[in-house]
Amino acid sequence: METKTRDIFLAACTKIAEQLAIHGFKPMQKAQTIRKTTRNKKVYLDIHFQSSVKNWSGGVMLWPYLSIASNELKRWQVQQHREGNATGTIFATRLENLTPLKNKTQDWNMAVSNQDNVIPKLCELIVAYTLPLVDLLEDTDQAVQFMVANGVAFNEHFDTRHQNLPIDFLCCFGSVALAQKAFDNYLLQQKLTASAKRFYEEIAAKGEAANRVVTDSTMRAAYRNQLTING
Repeated sequence: METKTRDIFLAACTKIAEQLAIHGFKPMQKAQTIRKTTRNKKVYLDIHFQSSVKNWSGGVMLWPYLSIASNELKRWQVQQHREGNATGTIFATRLENLTPLKNKTQDWNMAVSNQDNVIPKLCELIVAYTLPLVDLLEDTDQAVQFMVANGVAFNEHFDTRHQNLPIDFLCCFGSVALAQKAFDNYLLQQKLTASAKRFYEEIAAKGEAANRVVTDSTMRAAYRNQLTING
């Protein structure tokens, strides 16, 4: 990104952060990330803004990505699994995937002439579709129960196919029994029992298994938390 277009991009990030401050978002990394932390301080939601190296003054792209994580979960992962590269991540996706814009190529053009029109629309989207997630996570017991029943189907727009179940979160903030129930539902709903058996058999035989598909991350977490395949 050229210096001029980078300055335009960062100025747009700052404006977004300023408009969302009233909703409890705080800027980080020159406002390239904005964070909202639950009142219980257990979980935080980040929106990270990325851009393109092909920007020009009339086309400064901004792509918003959402992630939910927990420092408490990160500490649990380190203690429970000796995981040196633990991140405490619970969920991550492109912001649009939670909105009616899912499955569409959406580039937010932050060229100076566009900002007054585009930034309010993006902020409206962020408020409408991220604050309910934060509200859900204010009560981690409630969030666990929700995920046991629904996985990561956080709203009617999000497509849960090929998505991972946050097994570690369910074990850390719930229990192994609740994680097992969620895993049972996940395998049934996603039709992944055969995939889970393949992964378990490989890791039992070789001591390790490569991730061949996205959902193998769920199988790995289930295996290391000693969940069983019931089906």
